[in-house]
Amino acid sequence: MRRLHHILNHTSAHLVQGNYTDNDETSKKADVEAVVDHVAEESSDTISLEALNEKEVQMHPNGVTGESPVGVQKAEAVALVWSKTAVYLTYAWIWICFFMLALEQSIGSNVMAFAYADFSAASQVSTVGILASIVGGVLTLPIAKTLNVVGRAEAYLIFVVVYIIGIIILAACNGPKSYAAGYTFYSVGYSAVYMILQVFIADTSGLHNRAFAFAFANVPLICTAFTGPLAAESFLKVTTWRWAYGVFAIVMPFVLVPLALVFKFYEMKAKTIGLLVINNSGRSSLRSVMYYIQEFDIVGAFILMAAFILFLLPFSLETYGRTEYKSASFIVMVVIGFLLFFVFAAWEKFFARTHFVKWELFRQRTVLGAFCLAAILFFSYVTWDAYFYNFVYVVYNLPVSKAGYMTQIYNVGSCFWSVVFGAWLRYIKTFKYTCLFFGLPLMFLGAGLMIHFRGQTSDIGYIIMCQIFIAFSGGTLFIGEDMAVMAAADREGIPMMLSVLNLSSSVGSAIGYAVAAAIYDNVFPSALRDALPADSKDLWTIIYFGGVSTQTAYPVGSDIRNAINYAYGQSQKNGAIAATCILVLAIPAITMWKNYKVDKKQNKGTVI
Repeated sequence: MRRLHHILNHTSAHLVQGNYTDNDETSKKADVEAVVDHVAEESSDTISLEALNEKEVQMHPNGVTGESPVGVQKAEAVALVWSKTAVYLTYAWIWICFFMLALEQSIGSNVMAFAYADFSAASQVSTVGILASIVGGVLTLPIAKTLNVVGRAEAYLIFVVVYIIGIIILAACNGPKSYAAGYTFYSVGYSAVYMILQVFIADTSGLHNRAFAFAFANVPLICTAFTGPLAAESFLKVTTWRWAYGVFAIVMPFVLVPLALVFKFYEMKAKTIGLLVINNSGRSSLRSVMYYIQEFDIVGAFILMAAFILFLLPFSLETYGRTEYKSASFIVMVVIGFLLFFVFAAWEKFFARTHFVKWELFRQRTVLGAFCLAAILFFSYVTWDAYFYNFVYVVYNLPVSKAGYMTQIYNVGSCFWSVVFGAWLRYIKTFKYTCLFFGLPLMFLGAGLMIHFRGQTSDIGYIIMCQIFIAFSGGTLFIGEDMAVMAAADREGIPMMLSVLNLSSSVGSAIGYAVAAAIYDNVFPSALRDALPADSKDLWTIIYFGGVSTQTAYPVGSDIRNAINYAYGQSQKNGAIAATCILVLAIPAITMWKNYKVDKKQNKGTVI
């Protein structure tokens, strides 16, 4: 109700103070009455946030929304003063930023094993790496809040600095502690920069073009899927893994910083012409501290971050053999983490003065369905993918490069298809039923066929076919869930929606890895013992713990190699069964979406 009054008062004031002459008094009165009648048609109990947002865009297309947070006002002001040419040039630069981030990440992931080798005696390195990855994802929640309270460009510059500091420390580290510190900075900075770039795209695109714009941002993954490993190999031949990080410490500031300067330039232009006016709050230092504590909902943020960390970390640690399901620490962390979600809900409902996540958004069935779908899809994907590289490398006796290409089919296929799907959405202007009747059945088909077409008795071409089905499905469903949360949100809520969507993916991924590890640890050794010749059954521990290096040492076609292949086939079969079964839950997750039309602009100003 309060926001409805804001819009009504803002509209009335705008019209009353407009450029009317005395002779236009009748027209002025008619306009005001028309706006009042139009707004009164919908009650505060039925009008949604996205409808309020669209009403504001329609009634005041050329002015900054005065009641919006400062960060949203700045973003609107930029879009209101720049030209179409500036928008296209900015998008070209955003694409370069995504490309360089993807290239750096691809190279870094390929040289990380050599960095780990230097500190192999330090067991804390892997634990800190797991924790840093989780913290990097969880911190996107307060970062999303910062984008609205402070501003997009300001938050972006802060985390570009964090990202660069992390790369510098990684390149210069000389021990496990400095490596852990560098990886933590790097992970937090990378996650933040990537998410803010997504928000830049959401700010500068209309909803009808946004699916295509998001797909456009993923295209660099097609390039770096193959160039990244080659570049990493070149770094290792010419120099050391440190320079694989060090080069990007030099290059990335020149790639990332200009984008912030563009937004700040147009923001200053908007201030110069009087379009953007940010008044001094007049608060004392102490009152400002209290204001931002309330505005950021610090208590709610800490409760939610603690819940995700305590819930996700045990599954990740178990996957890497750092704890066990039956251990007290695993059980306690999972239980406390789960209960903290309810504590957070109670805090937001009854105690928080400013909500960390808008209840109007969080309780919408479309938003909840998209969050569930994100977790389900990542769980399904990880359960068969966790040991997919080992599977194709050993069973089909592939070279390292070709086994790596097999793992890139999904990235290349999903990125390519997401562009096609984005263009399709621009034409049909709705996404729910495409996801439900095309994307999800294709995922069922790909994962289901993996149950049958795996192991040495099937041609590898069938595995590639399954991968293509899953890739095209992923390109549809992941863009679809992004569009679902953005279509259901107002402009202020989009950063938080994208952030929670990423966290939902992390939840599904963490649990999926734990399930995949449990399947492999139980099915593979059991199947291996059953399939080994009678005189070789004692070798199962050597084969199991020796990994792919030991397993590929046995000749292709030998009884022992056939037993190894059989064990991989059984393990992969159970993973594919789990991946297919969990997809049943995706049916209600998509069905509960509202059938949103994406034929609205959602943003003010000159956008794509």
